[in-house]
Amino acid sequence: MEKTRLWILGYFIAIFSTLFLFPMTSRVIGLAFLFSLIINAPSAFVTKKTSKTALGIITGLVLLFFLFFLVYSAIPITINGIRSIATEMDALFKDGRFEEWLERLPPFIADSVTDLAQRASQWLSGAAIELGRYVASNITSWITGIILMIVAAFVIARRTGILRRKVPILFPGCNQSRVTGFLDSLYTDFQTYVAGQVLISVIEGIMIGAGAAIVGIPNALFLGLLAGITNFIPFLGVVVTTIPMLVLGYVQNGIWGVIGGAIVLLIANQIDMWLLSPRILSHRVKINWFVVLVSLVAFGELIGIFGVLFAVPLILFIKRFWKEFVIKERSDHDWESTIETGTKKVKEENPRLREENQTSSQED
Repeated sequence: MEKTRLWILGYFIAIFSTLFLFPMTSRVIGLAFLFSLIINAPSAFVTKKTSKTALGIITGLVLLFFLFFLVYSAIPITINGIRSIATEMDALFKDGRFEEWLERLPPFIADSVTDLAQRASQWLSGAAIELGRYVASNITSWITGIILMIVAAFVIARRTGILRRKVPILFPGCNQSRVTGFLDSLYTDFQTYVAGQVLISVIEGIMIGAGAAIVGIPNALFLGLLAGITNFIPFLGVVVTTIPMLVLGYVQNGIWGVIGGAIVLLIANQIDMWLLSPRILSHRVKINWFVVLVSLVAFGELIGIFGVLFAVPLILFIKRFWKEFVIKERSDHDWESTIETGTKKVKEENPRLREENQTSSQED
């Protein structure tokens, strides 16, 4: 068992090291693996191999369409929204309403507010220009990464069993059945997590999209898809949707649009935090929400946004490895049943203790 454990741990360290040695390639492949789990998630509900393949292809194409729709829509919506706010702020300075309001304030406060508003207007105008330049300079690498991720995701989704068949080659001299069982259990953990996250994301996207439509914020479909897809980052999906939603709300309905959007986001966030994630995600993967939150911060600090995306899968690996090769080997049986059956097992293995307990209870 010691050799099996060391081989698995060695592969984990090697794969984790590639996140720093080959950052773009390894992180794109990691995203492709998560994407392949999403592609294969609906196929778990059918039994025929042909149906699984067809359903996986359909799911992948639908996700691909949504992804390109978001990329196509997000950039112009964000840039135009920022420009609209900057234009409205300039108009506010020119029509005299802002000056009339400032006259009611003490001079030192009025000067500070004026300086702050002018700086904000200039920053928004500059931000829109810089964002456009940044997109133009990086669009080629983004397209390359997206194409690589899509191709790799479909390949991984179609060949999920190849690693299992290569166990004798990749793990020479190890306990083959133990390695296979570990890999199967780990893949099931990943599938369970992704399936739960898909369900949460769909509900979250519907809530955000419907809420945006109800309060009169434009591009409700875009906001719903954005909230659903970014919700794969636990606890942060709603936050990512906040800026474009509030910007669009202000452009369309002014301050009341911001208030309406904030209410929708607050309700969706509270439902996700207190109802959806604890009942669906925590019950499925059995990881405490605080552990998930700390891991998101830690891995995010280590490797940025990709660390946030890979945090839960990394925790699942650590949990499964600890369960299979530390606790389970020490106790020689499933650690999850140790607490429940430990006392019963001791009594069964020690008849004298059982008889003494019975005699003592009769004397009492």
